[in-house]
Amino acid sequence: MQRSVRAVFALRAAVPRGFASTAAESAEVEGEIDRRFEKVGIPFESSVTSVLSTPIPDNKVLLARDGTLSVPEDHYKALLNQAFGVGGWALIPLDDIKELPAMDPNQKYVPLVREYALYAHERFVSQAFGETNFYSANQKYSDAAETIKASALTRCCKDLGVASELWDKGWTERWRGKYGIQEWAENVTTQRKAQMWRRKDEDWAWPFKRSTFYK
Repeated sequence: MQRSVRAVFALRAAVPRGFASTAAESAEVEGEIDRRFEKVGIPFESSVTSVLSTPIPDNKVLLARDGTLSVPEDHYKALLNQAFGVGGWALIPLDDIKELPAMDPNQKYVPLVREYALYAHERFVSQAFGETNFYSANQKYSDAAETIKASALTRCCKDLGVASELWDKGWTERWRGKYGIQEWAENVTTQRKAQMWRRKDEDWAWPFKRSTFYK
């Protein structure tokens, strides 16, 4: 009989875990068998895949100052809701939030990670770590936790082909050339200047302002 997502998660929680995922977690546990992977390789219906492969609307693309392209978390959630129905998918945490060792003793943040698994229609889809840098001086821990979750959702959705354009170098370069602009900008609080990217239809927001030259 098909095991529910809740039952699978409860079973998985009973398995002693280290930091990394292992195939051994699929072994028999207390007379139960983890059946997460029993439907792996069975395609979703074409009505589902057509929704998941919807092209990214240009107005949904976010352009970071370093030129990185992304789409907001609500874009992924909207497509999952449309494809599987509200409540038809779940992003389940597989472990607690973990603090990683500092790479630099002078760094002002703590790297945080947490592993999640994405289920849809009671089927295992993917699993990935979400991550963020937590600045305790000016950031809420709850906001950092949400950022970790959004990061994991983005990575899990890669296996479903959602927003796959973002992993196409040719597409990203064409998008930046059409909708982005790189120019000198200054952080008014530090007076530091650097070449940064912004969307052509957006202006610099505080604490940044456009700078005509560097010196």
